[in-house]
Amino acid sequence: MRYRLNGTLTLFSSDAASGDLPLVELVTPTEAVPILIEAPGFRILNHSLFPETIQYCKAEALAECTLGTLVVPDKTDPLHSSLKIAYYFQKTRLIFIAGEEQQAKLTSLLFPEDPLDARDLFHFFFSFLESLIQNDMVYLQNFEKRLSVMEDSLMDTLPRELKNTVLTGRRELLVFHSYYQQMMDLCEILSENENGLFPPDFGRHFNRLAGRVSRLYDHTQMLREYALQIREMHQEQLDLRQNETMRILTVVSTIFFPLSLIAGWYGMNFVNMPELAAPYAYFILIGVCVLIVALEIWYFKKKGWF
Repeated sequence: MRYRLNGTLTLFSSDAASGDLPLVELVTPTEAVPILIEAPGFRILNHSLFPETIQYCKAEALAECTLGTLVVPDKTDPLHSSLKIAYYFQKTRLIFIAGEEQQAKLTSLLFPEDPLDARDLFHFFFSFLESLIQNDMVYLQNFEKRLSVMEDSLMDTLPRELKNTVLTGRRELLVFHSYYQQMMDLCEILSENENGLFPPDFGRHFNRLAGRVSRLYDHTQMLREYALQIREMHQEQLDLRQNETMRILTVVSTIFFPLSLIAGWYGMNFVNMPELAAPYAYFILIGVCVLIVALEIWYFKKKGWF
């Protein structure tokens, strides 16, 4: 699809003349090849044209164009889903390239509820990049609340469930950590404007965007450290529970050890054992066992082992 940029994006047919108005095009990789095969920098763009070849966010400033790729994590499932886009920017032309299955996502980014700045192609491209991180701070704040809930549930949640949840959260944060780092590098390259493609004052716009991404990067780093602390606290809770279990087993074993000794001693059944013939020996032995257990329990409580 092709759009004319004149304050708003206006769809028009491919055979219509755009005049002097800049164009924004949304195409698939297959459609992009015949369109850009003769364009400057196509050989470089061709290496990362298809979704399976797009690995990270980048920008390359060539003599007549700026091109690159974007990998935007899906906030609903950042570990398994992301929007992969290639872009090609010239002074009067901006082309976005995405797979057919991701065309709808890209279209929703180009036409959000709060329209992008469409006064010219430069502001539109910058506004598009800015929209990619527009709600990320809210997302990270909600993620922080998730971690707080995990921390509060350390004593209640099953160990394996909590461990899996924390590990999944740390992996998701790692995805966004890498994403923001790549976006900072991308903004730095665009702010340098080595090919003079953007207006001179656009350097400060990209520097401002880089500052916002940097704050998101720092927040993500803080959340990763927070998740690591929760994991360590979880491990400490497991160690404490194991120690508690071992202490209880030790106390129970200690209580019954004298009884086992008595049972083994009188289980020998020698003929000349006088207790075997005593009429009240059985009841006396029961009393001795109860007394031993009572003394042991009193001692353990005094020592705080119960």
